[in-house]
Amino acid sequence: MKTILVINGETYWQDFLPEFKVVQKFIQNTSWILKNNRLFVADSESVIEPDGILWRVGAIRPSEIQTTALNLIELAGIPCVNSSETLKKGFDRLSMLFMIKKMGLPIIDFNVVTASSYLKNITMEFPFVVKVGNYHGGYGKVLIQNESQWQDIRDLLFVSKTYVTTEPYINYKRDIRYIIINDKIWAMSRKGKYWKANIETTDFTEIEPLKGISNKLLMLQKELKADILAIDILEDENGELHIVEYNDIPGLSGFRSELKNELANSLRKKLS
Repeated sequence: MKTILVINGETYWQDFLPEFKVVQKFIQNTSWILKNNRLFVADSESVIEPDGILWRVGAIRPSEIQTTALNLIELAGIPCVNSSETLKKGFDRLSMLFMIKKMGLPIIDFNVVTASSYLKNITMEFPFVVKVGNYHGGYGKVLIQNESQWQDIRDLLFVSKTYVTTEPYINYKRDIRYIIINDKIWAMSRKGKYWKANIETTDFTEIEPLKGISNKLLMLQKELKADILAIDILEDENGELHIVEYNDIPGLSGFRSELKNELANSLRKKLS
């Protein structure tokens, strides 16, 4: 029986991959060993030699061990969903935004400084959003509504040692996620409790994917060679759509089980 290693993520994958032994480990607790071109992954529970990997590490706080592990997976030639090559392209938020711009897709305008002493140079018309470094999942983000608040945030960010971006605040009426797995596309409208669109989501509604957006997602998927890929979009009060980011490890909450089966099938194909 082949062994599938699920890195972080959800706990239900044994149900969708019943013919395999499914082992789940958390990236922050693991040690990775490459010996004679064979890959072993250890934690306090066990040491395993995976035949395939389902990478479900949420990108809240990317760390060095993630890139090291991805490089070792690549060197060992272990099938991984998504591939190590694809995951490394989206590892940093700036490289992710570059890939979207490279494809000519519309993204929200943004400014960047690498030194907090220059934050005053990327001030925007209020309100605007400040994002610190490479954090995701709503972390490291604050809505600036006036000059007094901006002064306080600049003082706070003086201690930051990473880059900072600013972008206009989109007064959105809904947040939309498109997901593609292999050649199938789904879309969902979501509402958040606060201004951060994907935090404390209060409503999930599957919607019919639009052809124009689906075609753009297909283009991006092809460029990234992704098995699974999502784009997050804000729709403003005028109906205009703004691409916020792409996500190569998207959560599947709110979607039907069909997506989980499709993702499991993607790994099966790589192992066959």
